[in-house]
Amino acid sequence: QLFGKTFLEISDASDYDLDRIEKEGLKSLIMHEVGHTLGLNHNMKASYIYSPDELYDASFIEGKALTGSVMDYAGINLTKNRSAQGQFYDMALGPYDIWAIQFGYTPFKDDSERDALLGRSTEPQLIFGNDADDMRSPGKAIDPRVMTGDLSNDQIRYSIDRYDLVNDMMNKIIDKFSVEGNTYEDLRRAYYTLNSQAARAGDVISRFIGGVYVDRANIGQEGGNKPYTPVSLSDQKRAMNAIKKYVFSPSAYNAPTNVYNLLAKQRRGFDFFSGPEDPKIHDQVLSYQTRVLAHILHPNTLQRIIDSELYGNKYKLSEFMTDLNDAIFKDDINTDVNTFRQNLQAVYVTRLVDMIKGKSSDRFKIPARSMAIHNLSEIGKMLKKPNGNVSSVAHRNHIKLLIGNAFK
Repeated sequence: QLFGKTFLEISDASDYDLDRIEKEGLKSLIMHEVGHTLGLNHNMKASYIYSPDELYDASFIEGKALTGSVMDYAGINLTKNRSAQGQFYDMALGPYDIWAIQFGYTPFKDDSERDALLGRSTEPQLIFGNDADDMRSPGKAIDPRVMTGDLSNDQIRYSIDRYDLVNDMMNKIIDKFSVEGNTYEDLRRAYYTLNSQAARAGDVISRFIGGVYVDRANIGQEGGNKPYTPVSLSDQKRAMNAIKKYVFSPSAYNAPTNVYNLLAKQRRGFDFFSGPEDPKIHDQVLSYQTRVLAHILHPNTLQRIIDSELYGNKYKLSEFMTDLNDAIFKDDINTDVNTFRQNLQAVYVTRLVDMIKGKSSDRFKIPARSMAIHNLSEIGKMLKKPNGNVSSVAHRNHIKLLIGNAFK
């Protein structure tokens, strides 16, 4: 609820609004936990039932479950237009919850009655995927619809909206949280809360790269599809373009420069005894970027891109790896490289080197290792004549040294 609280504070929300979000969150939590006591699994796929426009429509969504099941770990529903804000959390049981409870507690007369209920499993609002299916960790599972912290049946658009919302709110935190006589703790909390939400949006988007939709319908079941359907080329490209803009670009995770020297944690007792207290801004941003890299360069993801070309994936490994190279190097290839991008580029090159020479290089399939060699070679060509300020020249020479050592 921290993000919702920050959103309302920045939006000049009344005390009633803050009270409302807490009450909605508590009701949703209680329904979720009662669901466990009744035997329900988590359902991390349930958020995939309403469009962003439907979720943003306060009159449409009022009183409904935002998802197909209260057993999901869905994101909070926030709109960029504060005046149109509808409900924040599930306010009713989802259709999957009712269906699952019917199966668990109905005294069926015979097997045919039970089977008729089970036969509804292909209905869109009964979509299901539990913890074994979710993609919350890099390289885990394959279906991007089964994810935590997401919302809507267009998670890419919804996550882009989340980035835009965060970027807008970030420009207001100094004015909203600079209260005379207070510490900077609230401002610091707002900064890290906003960035953590943006980082989660990047995680959600990244799962569409190499993603494969799973359908567990039985053969011949009405409404069923083939078990495996790769994410469309257009959606994978949409995801890649969003990652390029919001995660890897020179302006990714930008905050007003006058925010950084205000990120002081309120000191208590012997806080900071084990280390210096200054905010580790570059480490923080790099951690968000490497979370995405960890998934899209995971051996499982690259293997799946290669294999799924055999059954419908149009985003070929060569195209994806070329897009990734361009996203991390092209925007500032003829200009100065800021220190955030220096970190990203060095980590990326190191990971490419590890794919061909690292201790775990044998986990990567031959085509993936070949593309790692190709990308390193292409980066070397881009950096043939280092330019920019002293820091940028030093950085580019560093990258060239890493690549040169890889080919020795």
